[in-house]
Amino acid sequence: MESLLGLVFLLQTGCEVAVVEGRRLEAMPGVALMRQEGPAQTSRWAKEVHTRPGTDLNLNQADPCRIKYHPSCSQQRWMAVEGRLDTGRRYPVVLDTGASIALFVNDIHIVENNLAIAPRARAKNGSPGWGMCLLPALHIGRVSLPDLPCFYREQHTEVRLLGLPLAEDKAMIAGLGVLRQFKYIAFDSINREVEFSIEKAFKPEQPDSWTQYSFVIEEDLGGNAFLFVKIPIAGHETEVQLDTGSGRGLAITEDLWKEMAEGIGHAKLRKGIDLYPYIGLLPCRRGVVGQLRVGSRIVRNAMISVFPDDSPIVDRCSGLLGMQYFQDTVIVLDFERSLMWVKNPTCP
Repeated sequence: MESLLGLVFLLQTGCEVAVVEGRRLEAMPGVALMRQEGPAQTSRWAKEVHTRPGTDLNLNQADPCRIKYHPSCSQQRWMAVEGRLDTGRRYPVVLDTGASIALFVNDIHIVENNLAIAPRARAKNGSPGWGMCLLPALHIGRVSLPDLPCFYREQHTEVRLLGLPLAEDKAMIAGLGVLRQFKYIAFDSINREVEFSIEKAFKPEQPDSWTQYSFVIEEDLGGNAFLFVKIPIAGHETEVQLDTGSGRGLAITEDLWKEMAEGIGHAKLRKGIDLYPYIGLLPCRRGVVGQLRVGSRIVRNAMISVFPDDSPIVDRCSGLLGMQYFQDTVIVLDFERSLMWVKNPTCP
């Protein structure tokens, strides 16, 4: 099956999404170890896995190119395209500004492609094992990423019916470390295409047809990068982390919800649980707002999840902005100017 393809239908028929973990990859037949490379090599990988502007990724692309959304976008609402490895296998590749590293794979990719791994020491709290591996060249349309070190985790999600697995999540994640190497990336949800440009700057034919919002990319001491965009929501000027790997709407803290409540009006929130891969099932309060002003646009049936202020999903920011709010328009991440362009709703 495709990566969770048909998830919405399956969930409506009584299926559930489960987090699967526990496979000890280094003990599995056919999984090679790269310990012979030594700690110096592993240390170099750890640095390279957080790519920064100017890093020579040998991106094989001159002119801007377009590629269709992956079919999973229809259900997940995330920004994903199809990628092909040099092994010949094809996978959804989620273009995820909410992921700080360059590339991230799961245990399924390791096993299916016989990838050599460099496991890290296991945590004593029983959390899933993880490490680094060298991924064969990844091709996305006419864009080619050379062999790159990436993180893996011995964990994936799957859809189950009556406890039996129906579909596994085989999506790879291309995080901010890769995405920021381009001059711009356009997510065209009208034509359902992504446009990449490594050399040419973004030049809209009708600048007045777009609204611009500034963003910043901040890094922590570990080299993890986060993209924060300033955008008014419900009349309240906010700075939230943009998460193109999420098909949800807005995930915010209780404190921010209180500040925005007056501009949102009546909204009934119910207790629920949201699943964030590689983090887990997180308790929250969630609901749907009939009409919500986001920037210069009105979003109908806007999903909102409110998390405790100490929830791990909001430990670095007051909120995350997903792609549910931009399903009927075009947004451009202009990394050269640090601007997010959003096409106005009246423009063709």
